[in-house]
Amino acid sequence: MFETAEELPDVERQDVYARHEEMDEWTQVPWRDSLWTDEEDPEMAGEVSSSDDFYNVIQYGDILEAVGQGMESRGVEPEGHVTISPTRHKMSAKIGLGEVVEPVEGDEIALQLHTRSGHSGYHGVKYEPGAERMVCSNGMTAFVADHSFEQTHGEPFQPQLAYHAVDAMIDGADEVEKRLEEARERTLLNQDEALLILHDLGIDQYLENPTSDLVNALHEEVDDPDNPSLYETYNAATYALTHLSVQDTPEYVLDDGYEKAAELLEYGDGIPHPEILGENTVQNRARSLVEADESETEEYWDGETETVRDLMEYHEIENIG
Repeated sequence: MFETAEELPDVERQDVYARHEEMDEWTQVPWRDSLWTDEEDPEMAGEVSSSDDFYNVIQYGDILEAVGQGMESRGVEPEGHVTISPTRHKMSAKIGLGEVVEPVEGDEIALQLHTRSGHSGYHGVKYEPGAERMVCSNGMTAFVADHSFEQTHGEPFQPQLAYHAVDAMIDGADEVEKRLEEARERTLLNQDEALLILHDLGIDQYLENPTSDLVNALHEEVDDPDNPSLYETYNAATYALTHLSVQDTPEYVLDDGYEKAAELLEYGDGIPHPEILGENTVQNRARSLVEADESETEEYWDGETETVRDLMEYHEIENIG
């Protein structure tokens, strides 16, 4: 961990200039700074406020070093990987904590601490509980908000948040396992409803053949198409992102998809109620597909409109508006 932290590029502030084309003149922009890496061939990694009151530079290496110190204090030997975007403006690390839970017999899930940051005014520092299914290496991400920590660039780096995140993740293994077991017990109406939910979450935008890929993912993960559980639907979402996403999609982009998928396991202090989740999804789809007089929305699959009508009838949805 510490060696990896040392290998990550630091960034330093540089001036920003604006050019007037007709006058062919450059003028310094005093309220903005650019961030450049300290590599042999420097890369611009961001453009931020020049004031420390609004933006503090937080080095990727410092973040990982703090996580490493937190793990070392708990006697944990970390494992995992770190990725940086080609432009150096985003960093994502998935660090194994040496804890394994088993919500389903034979379905082992290794807990991870998912750490993210970026060199811009839009990406702070986030530490989120995550996991990876050992059986097929599905990517998984945060789904227990109480174990998540974050800070903005509006304040200096706070290494203690990394220590708290490590402690919360290790001590909260039972809570994660309980959350996954509850998701196994909560079932949706049928696989069509599960498919609509995955579309509604936006998982389709990462796939080359959205509907067919999502159907394949559901077939891979769901045992009974008439009773898909939230856990199985979540696994289908992460399976699609991990194995069926558009080739060469950067991991930091897929991270956003994993976060969307995590909504299947995170609602307030618990997990969503499948009936409410299904009803809201059907309402959303009906607005754009069923009851729009001049809708240009295309069906996800042949006969979807009739399927949505049947689901509306089940949920007793009569009026969309």
